[in-house]
Amino acid sequence: MHHPFRSFAPLVLAAAAATAQSAPPPGDPMPGDFTVVDGRVDAGTFAGWRLFQTHCQSCHGIGGVGTAVAPNLVERIRNYTPRGFATKVLSSYRIARLAPDDPPPDSDTERTALLEEVMKRERSARGQPLMPAWDGDGAVTPHVLDLYAYLNARADGGLGPGRPGLLPPARRQP
Repeated sequence: MHHPFRSFAPLVLAAAAATAQSAPPPGDPMPGDFTVVDGRVDAGTFAGWRLFQTHCQSCHGIGGVGTAVAPNLVERIRNYTPRGFATKVLSSYRIARLAPDDPPPDSDTERTALLEEVMKRERSARGQPLMPAWDGDGAVTPHVLDLYAYLNARADGGLGPGRPGLLPPARRQP
């Protein structure tokens, strides 16, 4: 007896094997997630620490606990999703020009955005520094979720403020 589906079995097995090979290796967290073991972190979280050291620490303080210039990111990170954090870091600190003939905001979202814009201008006029939008920086954009992972690892309490160690790469299962 001939089974028409038997000819598909090799294709199904090949597709399953290809999918298993393309999946991230066990132990490697997804972008924005972190792994901390005895003060050592995964490669993405380590890249986030390095990015923080280079671009953020001078204002947000050692380990992100805040200064008189910038807020405590270890506390604030809990309020963000990965997408919300990336949007905030990459673009929302840019001061947009408000044209005099712009219509008044219609929705609560538009009113909140306008209020935030006015507050930014007030802070800027008083000489308070504003965080730049990092979307044009090639060192920040590809690692913004690594930065998110680092700050979450700090907020979770599993990672101290100093330089973390690096976990060995996860091994792929044969």
